Amino acid sequence: MQTEVDEVVSAFVDGEPVDAGELASALAAPGGREALLDFMLLRARLVDGAEPSPGFVERMRRRLGGRTGAPGWARVVGLAAAAAVLALATLGALDLGRALRGNRPDEPPEATRVIRYEPGVDWRESEG
Repeated sequence: MQTEVDEVVSAFVDGEPVDAGELASALAAPGGREALLDFMLLRARLVDGAEPSPGFVERMRRRLGGRTGAPGWARVVGLAAAAAVLALATLGALDLGRALRGNRPDEPPEATRVIRYEPGVDWRESEG
């Protein structure tokens, strides 16, 4: 419910079209007027180019659950995943190039294995 209130009030402060009934309901809801003041203070601070006050930052961190960003290991995992995708894409491109080149019609296919027969070992000649 608070998310819907915040979205309506934020849209109003940003100058987006908002239904008057929704805005009235949002302002009457618990925390609606406080959200309006927070958004107006934020907009005023951004216009001045100043940083938000430490109190505002602390309130927003509490409201958002204290998340401050991804830990360092998440970045390492992301970079490793990106490297793996790049390596697989390179190998796929090389294999695709080999498949598209193929053999010319007047050439026999490449030998994948060579079979050798030894006379007297692998077969015996019989008369008849």
